Amino acid sequence: MKYSYEGSFTVEASLVMSVVLMAVLTMMRMAYGLRDEVVGSMVLMESVEQLGHNEEMEAVEAVEKALEKAGTPYTWERYDFSMEIAGSPFTGRKILASGEGGRWKLEIEKKVFEPENFLRFIALLDREEQDENKLQERNEAQLFND
Repeated sequence: MKYSYEGSFTVEASLVMSVVLMAVLTMMRMAYGLRDEVVGSMVLMESVEQLGHNEEMEAVEAVEKALEKAGTPYTWERYDFSMEIAGSPFTGRKILASGEGGRWKLEIEKKVFEPENFLRFIALLDREEQDENKLQERNEAQLFND
């Protein structure tokens, strides 16, 4: 007695479905990894901007807010953010920020927004222009008086 069953389509379909499901799961994992990188980058940049425009905010406070806003990533354990303000008011202050988690790493360097320095430079240029005009008028007056 020989029994034969027609199950070749079932075996082939199970192999194809396992490959398809593996591909879908791999793409979902990659999408979650990309989501974690984008969230980390956006939160870090937002914190750098807030720290650069808010004179009362400290770097430690900005890091805490960034960690709170980023939440827990899906594909790795946690985000690590660090920020510090370097430089001096004379040479210009800048924010040095970095973030990392899993295979993702980002470093940002941005100047602190200080409009008062720009206004000082404009006032200095205006004063120099006025002094130059006075000097030119004095030279013309001496030239015509001689």
